[in-house]
Formats: sequence, structure tokens, C-alpha cells
Amino acid sequence: MSKVATKPRTKKRGYDLDSRPENKSRRRHLATDDAWITDFIKRAPMGYFATKWDDQPFCHPMTYWYDEDKHCLYMHGAMMGRRDANTKRHNQIAFCASEMGRMLPSNRALNFSAQFRSVMAFGEVVEVTSKEEQKHVYYGLIEKYFNPMKLNEEFSPIVQEDLDRTRAFRIDIKSWSGKENWKEITDMNPDFPELDEKWHQDDAFPNSFGKMKP
Repeated sequence: MSKVATKPRTKKRGYDLDSRPENKSRRRHLATDDAWITDFIKRAPMGYFATKWDDQPFCHPMTYWYDEDKHCLYMHGAMMGRRDANTKRHNQIAFCASEMGRMLPSNRALNFSAQFRSVMAFGEVVEVTSKEEQKHVYYGLIEKYFNPMKLNEEFSPIVQEDLDRTRAFRIDIKSWSGKENWKEITDMNPDFPELDEKWHQDDAFPNSFGKMKP
């Protein structure tokens, strides 16, 4: 019996959310596990929150803290503003935090790179309205950023006036992903002279470790 010829399966190119969810990295070898993500998201000092007004995207940098027990992000904000208006219109939100290391030069233009770590999270944002959870948000922020300071010694307890002048928000995380590329040296061109060792030093380039150029 002769076999019926079949067409070889071709790998689908491009990107769409049906075949690749938003938290799945294209470069799987850089992906990290939940323990790594949890550690990173707790320590990152600044987060970037993406919202939208209909078709107009908006990205807002903010301080935040991650509550591991509730698997959510907490942040606070002004009583009125662009982010507040956006989230009332669309409650979906995306989050990103990142860390940059040393610039990685190469002797081939294609392979110039940088050390980096990052986390992305996706979820829904809700305003925190109970007084108990509002205090939980603000004390959590103080604990993360001002840990050495002591309640009732260096700063006073939260009172109703404090709660009335700002808003607290919770991002219930639906999915997340982490990525790390922290190799010491990037790929090189074997057919071109090797780089001088000075180009692999921490201070070789002004933007290494996320520093702004003077």
C-alpha cells in the first residue's frame, strides 16, 4: 500500500495572543520561574503601569509593593488624574519592572547587547475602599521603601485625613512572566579581532547599570 503524501508542517511565524498568551516569552531560554519572579517583584524599586483610554495607551511610573499572600500589587495615587480616569474606563492593566546591568559590547554590530532582568504582570485594577485595606496598602508601602523608620517613633499612625487625601489601588494578578539575560559576554565574530579587555569593564560605558549620561 502506498503512503499518501502529506505536506510538512510549517511553524507559524508572527505573534498572536491565541497561540501565545501575553505572559509567554518568545525567547524561552530567558524565562524564569515563579520563585524568581516573586523575589524580583518584591525588590524592584519602581514599576511601570500601562492603562488605556479607548485606543490610546498610557504608561505611568509609580512606587508599589507586592503582597505575596494575596498575589496582588498595591499602589496609591491622586484623587484625580489620567491613570485614575483610564482605570475607571478600562480595568485591565499591565505592569513592568526591570533592572539593567552592564552594557555588553561585541565585535559584530548584530550582537551588541546589555544585561537585564524584568518582570511583566497582567491583571485587573480595583480601587481599595475599606479603611482596613487602605491602611494595609499605605503601611506596606512605608515598610518597603522606608523600612528602618519605626511607627510611633519616627512617624505617626495613619489617620482619616491621610486616607481622605489619596486613593489606594489593588492589581489582582491574572498572569505574569519573568526574563533574565545576565551573561558576562555577548556573542562575538570569530572572523574579526577580539575586543580589548577594557571594553568588558563595569565602567566602560556610561549607561551601564541604568545610569543616565552626565
